[in-house]
Amino acid sequence: MIPVVESENGTSKIFRKVYYNYLKDFLMTDLFEGYIHGHYLWRCDICDRYFFMTTARNQLYCSTVNKKYGVPCSYIAKHPEVTKRKMKKQRKSDSPYYVLWKNRYDSIRKNKSLSKYSANVSAKAKELIDYYFNLANVDFDYAENQYEKDMELSKIYEEAMKD
Repeated sequence: MIPVVESENGTSKIFRKVYYNYLKDFLMTDLFEGYIHGHYLWRCDICDRYFFMTTARNQLYCSTVNKKYGVPCSYIAKHPEVTKRKMKKQRKSDSPYYVLWKNRYDSIRKNKSLSKYSANVSAKAKELIDYYFNLANVDFDYAENQYEKDMELSKIYEEAMKD
């Protein structure tokens, strides 16, 4: 795949064309370009796996399901009875589920103040996102597979206007 930039008059120019002799060279270039754009590697303290951080939040644990315990590492950190040891706490605002919930909550509040939707529809939309957020904190399969799809703003308003 070659990045192409289209100018205003409709002509296309190749932005950059790079050839690699080895896969390792491509992976290293990709890693450092990720660093340039603010993505960086972080190691989960529980499962010792590396994952990419794409935000400036201090997410301490990965959100993938830990094979040893059958629950996500972020859940293990909140519940020390699972591992019989106390883990460093992660702030609620650093959770990826909370970040998405907060964005949707702010959008609903803003749309209500701009009178795009009625107070009744906005209240139902807030109830829906609260329900989805609570479900994501309890049901890990839902959080991993369906949570982002259910939290789409258009889908939330569509469901809120049904009732």
